[in-house]
Amino acid sequence: MDRTDPRQGLPTDDRAWLLDTCAAITDQPVDADANLFEQGLTSLGVVRLSGAIQRRHGLRLGAVDLHDHPTVTQLSALIEERKESGV
Repeated sequence: MDRTDPRQGLPTDDRAWLLDTCAAITDQPVDADANLFEQGLTSLGVVRLSGAIQRRHGLRLGAVDLHDHPTVTQLSALIEERKESGV
């Protein structure tokens, strides 16, 4: 069973985790297609989100990665790309 929506990047359960994690960090619901920084993500939140992604996916994403991929949809696609490439 394929649980991946190719337009969204990660499998749906991982994408849901990312949405929930961002909501917990910003302390408010987030829109997957809206800029996380405009939804309350702070520099401390970037550090927390990066750490959470590293623990769950084993990937190190820096602040530049999050600034260059500022929505959950874009970040999800980046995580999936990095997982597939092994970077």
